[in-house]
Amino acid sequence: MTILKDKLVESGFSDHILTDVDLGNLSDGTPAARYGMVNKALKKGEIIKLRRGLYLLADKYRQKKLSKFFLASRIVPHSYVSLESALSYHGWIPEHVTTVGSILAHGRSKKFTTPFGEFTFHQLPINEYEFLTGIIRVEEIKDEPFLLASPLRALADYAYVRKMPWQGLNFLINSLRIDLEKLTQINTNDFLELKKVYRSKRVLHFLDRLKKELQNNGY
Repeated sequence: MTILKDKLVESGFSDHILTDVDLGNLSDGTPAARYGMVNKALKKGEIIKLRRGLYLLADKYRQKKLSKFFLASRIVPHSYVSLESALSYHGWIPEHVTTVGSILAHGRSKKFTTPFGEFTFHQLPINEYEFLTGIIRVEEIKDEPFLLASPLRALADYAYVRKMPWQGLNFLINSLRIDLEKLTQINTNDFLELKKVYRSKRVLHFLDRLKKELQNNGY
């Protein structure tokens, strides 16, 4: 066992996501010595690299399994889980989603492939101060909070990221397999709230047509 792995366990950091600063505070010696210790632990599979400067102790040394959505929130701070991941979470689509899709507040779209799976982060044209509109905070597991898009926000994000034009209510039900009952739960205020968010004409058109078709069908 490496000295670093032992120190993490003894210090109570088994289930923590760790930064370079955290590792530096736990190790003695020069930065070069610390770098060598981290590399040794990585090669032995005792710690896992999530991205540059972000690490996690290997599964067998941890007390609990961390939520993928919580991991996403730490891999790129100031982001929220959305797209298929949020739609699946809310029960709007039946598929189990392996890639965790998120929307980030700033910066370019990016992807991270980790031992825990793939995490994608997308940038959207959103109006100022509206990034958190339609976003809820979830903490199913103590000390593992994450931000999550509401179902309609996730669907609108999906329309933008996947470049999906409006193709009718039947397309949402038959191709995306969204439960009609879920769609009928959307109310007028949900649409009004989200129309303040986006600068994309495609997304605004998508929301308008969805609202109109639901109304025309008596929903």
